Amino acid sequence: MLPPGSSLGYDRSSTMYSPDGRIIQTEYAREAMRRGSISVAIKSNEGVVLAGQIRASDLDIPNSKISQVDDHFAAIFAGFAADGRVLINRARVEAQIHKMTYGAPADIRYIATRLADYAHMFTQQGGLRPLGIGLLLGGIDFDGSPRIFFVNPGGGLSETRAKAIGYGDAKAMSYLKEHYKEDLTLEEIIQLAKDTIKQTSDDVQDDEIEIWSISKKDLERPDVEQVF
Repeated sequence: MLPPGSSLGYDRSSTMYSPDGRIIQTEYAREAMRRGSISVAIKSNEGVVLAGQIRASDLDIPNSKISQVDDHFAAIFAGFAADGRVLINRARVEAQIHKMTYGAPADIRYIATRLADYAHMFTQQGGLRPLGIGLLLGGIDFDGSPRIFFVNPGGGLSETRAKAIGYGDAKAMSYLKEHYKEDLTLEEIIQLAKDTIKQTSDDVQDDEIEIWSISKKDLERPDVEQVF
């Protein structure tokens, strides 16, 4: 077994296992995700909320953490912004390919699986590094089900009811476990998302929290294509 904290050169490639069964480059990528500003996704029986802390330095206008992928779902990430941009653009391309091929919008699990496969590819080829982000996809599928999926830096995929990633994620998850209920209204999960982010730092202001939400009623709008 390796001494705690030791890599002994096994971190030089994302395709190399250490003797204790770790891919250390992927662990580094997870640490990059944890150093990103906090991102939260919460679903209830009524809808889904994505929320994140936005940061800006000096006179820069902060970049948005939340990106619309299709009419019925969006994505938020924590970690390296450039990697997040690439993965979200990939999600949009996959969504449009599905729509053009099958004449129907993609369900959220399909897109999440495609992104997880893409992220996993970076752990299987020499000369590549794992993407330094975690991604949360959330929205309403066309069967009316609120869904949230988490894609981790190693390409792992999981479905969740509530998830926090980024700086202070341990405090955020502890708060979510204590206060989350599936029967919360959309307004209540919006407030829960804000309160969760504020648990990670004493100086987070409301204007530093970006919010995106969708409810089942939003898919009943006439401008949203209904094909399922």
